[in-house]
Amino acid sequence: MRVKQLSKALTISLGAMLLLFSGATLASAGPKISVTMLNNGYDIKSGSPSGTMNPGFTMQVGEENVITLKNQDATAHDFVSKAFRGMDVEVMGDHEYITDGMATGYRVQPGTTVKLKFSPRVGEDFSGSWDVFYCTIHGKANMKGEVIVADTRTGSGAF
Repeated sequence: MRVKQLSKALTISLGAMLLLFSGATLASAGPKISVTMLNNGYDIKSGSPSGTMNPGFTMQVGEENVITLKNQDATAHDFVSKAFRGMDVEVMGDHEYITDGMATGYRVQPGTTVKLKFSPRVGEDFSGSWDVFYCTIHGKANMKGEVIVADTRTGSGAF
């Protein structure tokens, strides 16, 4: 009888821990952002709140953000921003790492897809609330968009 009670208590405890951990994982998932490079421009689809110019998107501090870059043009395009400076980014897919002054990013060849996974760090000392992303090949004036990093815990932007 005592073994059954212990087994039941252990099962309940493990179930509660599993729910706790899976809930924490779900809560820390940030927006999934799709950036299509087409006609020398960016087309953005995002599950994040708006508030940016077109094209643009918002990322969340302390959450895992996923950006999928799809190049559907016949030429290579870059996705470069100061937002990635010093940030740990897991990059999946064929890409070239690009630096442009204080900005860093990724070159995506025609017909390929690159996925970026990262979490803007909580407590980071940012210098503003937004930045631009752009293509170094076609120039900031011709191919750009806006990115906002928001810290919803404090209600402030972060960059």
